[in-house]
Amino acid sequence: MIGIIEWARDLLVSRGALVEAEEAGALSALLPAELAEELESREWLSLRFGPGAGSDDENEWLDRLSRLLPPDARVVSARTRRPDLAPQIDAIDALDRGLALQNGIYRVLEDYHQTARYYFFGFNYTIESDETSFGVVTVCLNASARTLVLQPEFALKAVKDDLEEDPQLTIPRDELGQLFPIALRGVQPEIRRLAAGIEQSANRRLARDSERIDSYYKDLLSQIGKRISRRAADVEAVEKERSRANATQLDRSAKLEDLLRKYSLKTRIQPGDVLVVPLPVREISTRLIRKKAERVTKLHWNPTLGTIESPWCEGCSTPAHPLFLCDDRVHFLCKSCAALCQCCGKHFCRACRPRCKCGGS
Repeated sequence: MIGIIEWARDLLVSRGALVEAEEAGALSALLPAELAEELESREWLSLRFGPGAGSDDENEWLDRLSRLLPPDARVVSARTRRPDLAPQIDAIDALDRGLALQNGIYRVLEDYHQTARYYFFGFNYTIESDETSFGVVTVCLNASARTLVLQPEFALKAVKDDLEEDPQLTIPRDELGQLFPIALRGVQPEIRRLAAGIEQSANRRLARDSERIDSYYKDLLSQIGKRISRRAADVEAVEKERSRANATQLDRSAKLEDLLRKYSLKTRIQPGDVLVVPLPVREISTRLIRKKAERVTKLHWNPTLGTIESPWCEGCSTPAHPLFLCDDRVHFLCKSCAALCQCCGKHFCRACRPRCKCGGS
């Protein structure tokens, strides 16, 4: 996930501000007059986020900074100012270290320098409970090799200072349309991970407030019970107290339902900008073999990350790392899509068919 300070820095720089990063969680910026007016700020801006005295309100500044964003998501093409060649590598060693092939073998056919087309998809998310959290998550897909970059923020940070806009680069719209659903599926586990900490905190506060309400209404019901015992001979008085007890129970249930609504999590994901940039890779032509079936594919070694990129699972589009192969067509599978059928216990490929021959999943 891109931190709010890094996101704010990049956004301010794109609008002509002079930005100086300070310690983690802080920055200083000299803003053009019109930018300062748009942000309702002084021309000299100092921001600090995180716990501690004197910190700025993240939600307030996310709202202010969002005014600088274009109304609609954009697709931007870029290129490196100094194109480099990917260095030569030991292809066998790179595959041994990075492929994590579980149920087959591979044979390297050749390796050579290549340029791959990378798509960096930005997604804005909002997680709402009794508190609200905002953020930006990046997913990177290598369209040339159909692989996922497992450290997209690091990869983008490593190259972004060397990028310039390339209006000549043609972006295949069909390809963009095919990649977007894969990127959207890829961002969801990361946002679920980010939401887990907020959910745990909300659950703790829910348990605390629920216990307090339970204790309060338990005392009320106990007092009503004592009055019923004392007035057991007075039928009319007992009936009134029982009605009061029923009303108290209903009020207790309503208060607990209000708490559940207050602390329940709502997550929204909105697509942001897409950056398309060609980057150098080392392309390894490889024969993958599973029993009597085989498949020739091209895998990319990423020089920025120093590792083989993970193919995406052809069953669910998540990273296929470790990599499993199906028996029939040598599909690339993640562990879940190569798992045994829950009904009959047999292997089947979720890329070949959505359900097992027995009808199970």
